[in-house]
Amino acid sequence: MSSQFWKIPRSNTALAQQWSRRVAKPLPFILEEVNQRMVNRAQIMRPVEGGVVHQGWLHPAALPNVKNLFVGCEFAVFAPKAIHLPVEQLEQAAASFLAKLWPGRAAPKPASTIALPTNSLLPLPSESQAMVWSPLWLHAVADPGQCMAEWLRVLKPEGGVFFSCFGPDTARELQSFAQAMGESFPDFADMHDLGDLMSKQGFSDPVMEMEKLTLTYSSPAKLLEDWRALCGNHLETRKQGLRTSRQFSEAILCLERLRDPETGRIPLTLELVYGHAWKVKRKTKTDVATVKISDIKGRKGSK
Repeated sequence: MSSQFWKIPRSNTALAQQWSRRVAKPLPFILEEVNQRMVNRAQIMRPVEGGVVHQGWLHPAALPNVKNLFVGCEFAVFAPKAIHLPVEQLEQAAASFLAKLWPGRAAPKPASTIALPTNSLLPLPSESQAMVWSPLWLHAVADPGQCMAEWLRVLKPEGGVFFSCFGPDTARELQSFAQAMGESFPDFADMHDLGDLMSKQGFSDPVMEMEKLTLTYSSPAKLLEDWRALCGNHLETRKQGLRTSRQFSEAILCLERLRDPETGRIPLTLELVYGHAWKVKRKTKTDVATVKISDIKGRKGSK
């Protein structure tokens, strides 16, 4: 599914393929850090009772601290490909306690994510969930508006959504690298545009925040390795096949020019956008106007 939202269209198929490779690798520290920052910000979120939908940059190792924020809530975890999720220590401890009370009680089984192509509708009833949690995801999907519309549909009235994604200054250092490689570089949405999109989809009074992080690297290779683990290239316009060694050398030279002469390190900017909003129950409008009797002034008779 394509979208008018992006200047350079994304490919959901490429996103799913790249995610499947990344999830088998260790948890990227940036994903872990962003999840923790989201958890810290989400302490204010007190949604209605109900389940939590996780649709975002998923890694099993990043789930426990999110689940601790919503203790007792049932999680519906969606990913482009189904994977097994480990049973958390808290759940194992509870099962061990219950096994002592009721001998023979079965131990908890590892949960699974629900396989869901990134452009598909959520297989959940309307107004059935209390919260949507989505780390580092909206900047990657082909149609973020359609994604938001589905979140709104499955949320109960007074339910909430909390998400994070990359903003427009993200990886600006890599634009010259991509140009030298003959590749397009993704555009990332401004937080105000995302807030407007949420309002357009029907969310109430979105709250948006932004912060910038600067990572530094000793080598271009390590910088590129981290970027591929976080985002990579899943644009529809991405080129297939090998590049020439000359192209790659010129691209690496673009990164070397960014090396700080004092520290000897190469920077990578990450602009992080955080947003949360609520689903407010709208009152049904009618064509009947109600007026209090006390507000109606009688006409005075002629003398």
